[in-house]
Amino acid sequence: MFREAYDMNPASPYGADFPQGTALKVLVAEDDPSLRMILGKLLGEVVTLRLAEDGLDAWQQFEASPPDLLVTDWMMPGMDGLDLCRRVKMASNFCYVILMTAKDALDDKVDALEGGADEYLVKPVDPRELFARIRAGARIVAAHRKLTDESRSDKLTGLGNRRAFDEALASEAARSERSGRPFCLLIGDVNDFKCVNDTYGHAVGDEVLAAIGQALAQTVRKGDTAYRLGGDEFAVILPDCPEQGGRECLGRLTKAVESFRASAICAPVGMSLGVAVFEPGLATTLDSLIKLADERMYQAKRCARKPA
Repeated sequence: MFREAYDMNPASPYGADFPQGTALKVLVAEDDPSLRMILGKLLGEVVTLRLAEDGLDAWQQFEASPPDLLVTDWMMPGMDGLDLCRRVKMASNFCYVILMTAKDALDDKVDALEGGADEYLVKPVDPRELFARIRAGARIVAAHRKLTDESRSDKLTGLGNRRAFDEALASEAARSERSGRPFCLLIGDVNDFKCVNDTYGHAVGDEVLAAIGQALAQTVRKGDTAYRLGGDEFAVILPDCPEQGGRECLGRLTKAVESFRASAICAPVGMSLGVAVFEPGLATTLDSLIKLADERMYQAKRCARKPA
C-alpha cells in the first residue's frame, strides 16, 4: 500500500492533522531501501525522524539517543524487529513500538505483543492507519512525559526534586568519566529557616523557598541544573566545571539569594553553600561527593554565625 499510495500522490498529506508541537522523535527501522525512503517522505515533515537500515543500526541509534517512538519491520537481517523490540523494552527509557510485518497469523501477533510491541501492523500498511497508530502513540508518549515530569518536579519551586537530582547526578558522573572533564556539585540550605517559619508562618516560609528556587534557576549557567532536595535544602549540578568555577558560581548564587526580600521580612534571607568537585578517574563515590559538599556547606554556615 505504501508504494501505490506514494506513486499516486507523493505529496499526500496523511499527516496534515498530526498534532503540532508534539516534538515527537521517531526512529524507523526498515531494510527495504524503497520503503525506507517512502516512510521518510511520509513522516519526515510531521515528526523529528531518523532512519535505520536494519535492526542493529536501529539499536545503535537507540542507545545513542532514544526516540519517543519506534516503527520497525519484523523481518530484517542481523537483528530482527522482535529482538529489537525486546531490547528496547528492556532498556530503562520509555519508547512506544509499532511493529510492521507481513506475518498475519494469530500466533505471530501474540508473539509480537508479548515481546513488547505496543502496536502490530500487517503489511501492506495503509498510510492512514500508520498515522492513526502514530497519533495514538503520541498521546501515550505525551501522557508518559507529563507523569514523568510531575514525578521529578518540586511543586513549590518548580525545580527538580530529590529523585530528579539522584538520576541527574549519576548521569553526570558517568558522562564525566567518559569525557574526562570534572563537574561540581553545590549543596546549600537557608540560614535560620526554622526561625522564619516560627516567626512569620509557613506561608512566608514557602514564599522564601519559592523565591530562592527562582533565584537559583535564573543565576546558574545554561546547562547547569538546580534542585530542591527537601525542606530548605537545595543542590546545583555544574557540568564541565572545575572547582574554581564552582566557587565562582557559589559566590553568584549567594548574592542572588541575599538580594531577595520576602514581603513580610525586612532583613535579607541568607543561604550557606558548599562546593565539591568530581574528578574523573579518582573512583569518587557519589555519596562521598554529596558528603563533602554537605560538610563544606556546614563550614560556611558556622562562619556566617561568627560575630564580626
